[in-house]
Amino acid sequence: MGLPAIEITAVDRRPASPHRALWHGPWGTLLLVGHARWLTAAVFQGPPPGRPGTAHPLPAPWGGRRRLRLALHGTAFQMQVWRALAELRAGEPVSYSELAARIGRPGAARAVASAVAANPVPVLLPCHRVIRRNGQIGQYIGGASRKRDLLAHERIERSNPHVRERP
Repeated sequence: MGLPAIEITAVDRRPASPHRALWHGPWGTLLLVGHARWLTAAVFQGPPPGRPGTAHPLPAPWGGRRRLRLALHGTAFQMQVWRALAELRAGEPVSYSELAARIGRPGAARAVASAVAANPVPVLLPCHRVIRRNGQIGQYIGGASRKRDLLAHERIERSNPHVRERP
């Protein structure tokens, strides 16, 4: 979805976040919370929009910088899972058990699912790309229909070579 490289910093507690901005996209609207250098949270605002149409570039709330900086508060295990989320490729869903194996914890699919569900920055850390092993969508903080739409939008975007991130 045109995201830059993601830098994740673990913090002992959630930092004060005086800045807020709305980011509108095919998933609906996200309230981004952070300060001048770091984003600390993203919260869906309102219901998901209708079905996705054609692919289009997304406006970048990070001002076109090549690195998106996140300051996140979580356990060491959650941070490990969230870093693995940052490495997932757009349009290529993985199962919870596959994600567990990627972090070297093949028997921890349920714990991975809990960490994915606790993701404080949906869309930015693409927890929507994690699905059940049987191919079912599963649950999502923004609702199952929004998760389906995000995955569909990414498949459209990946298949259209003319769609590029805005500078």
